[in-house]
Amino acid sequence: MRLLPTAAALTACCASAHAFSDSSPFIMFSTAGLEQPTITDQLQTNIRVEVTLQKLLESCPTERYLIVSQPNLNAGDLNVKGSVPNLRRSLQKAQTQYTVAEVVGQLDSKEISAYIQESCQGKVNPFIDTLDLAPLPANGGSQKLKDNDVELGMVLEQFEREGSYTIIYTGGPRKEVPQTYEAEFESSINEELKRSLPLDLVQKRAGNDTSNLPLFEKYQYFTPGIFTGLIALVVLMSILYVGILGVASLEVPYGAFDKENGPSAQKKQQ
Repeated sequence: MRLLPTAAALTACCASAHAFSDSSPFIMFSTAGLEQPTITDQLQTNIRVEVTLQKLLESCPTERYLIVSQPNLNAGDLNVKGSVPNLRRSLQKAQTQYTVAEVVGQLDSKEISAYIQESCQGKVNPFIDTLDLAPLPANGGSQKLKDNDVELGMVLEQFEREGSYTIIYTGGPRKEVPQTYEAEFESSINEELKRSLPLDLVQKRAGNDTSNLPLFEKYQYFTPGIFTGLIALVVLMSILYVGILGVASLEVPYGAFDKENGPSAQKKQQ
């Protein structure tokens, strides 16, 4: 027996999407035919939902159970088109659907699992599995919800292939999603450097675009060191030139090396 029409099941979860910021939707569907609960209000406390859920599960209707926790889920998240296609597909196949748009307070997955174990004791050995999905961020949660629905869809396919099952889909506890921190040390250092420099120097650097300048204006080929070296080289070359000219100007007569005119010949004459 269907508790709610398939198309209206998720729509009911979106009817009061902004009633409470700390509330979350609750969805339970099963392949077994269950009796319709007496309380069908779309705004309930977690205690009332737990009581209704226990009445639905007290007969241990199926052999396998999946408890899904989607932290930070709001009713409005399910209203986004194409956000949970796999969840909607499984709802269409279910014989029983029980949904509450706004549940104030959190449902304890461990308590639900313990109650199922107690209800099925002596009847069947139930297979109970839990699926903790990644929390939805404050901004851009629709894309994350789609990604989580893909993960949920793979698990649901396994349950559908193996026979009867009951799925319990809750909002889960509120969790803070860690934000990615981007260091801005470099920009801070640049700002401090600009503040410490004189304004005219900063403006000169900002306007110093050398990409289109001529080659000799873009690069400095003759530095003061090169000029100093060239001057020293000219001075040394001048000294060397004068020295060579002085040595070349020395003249020695050829007869100074003859025996008749040499020093020995002059001694003999004396």
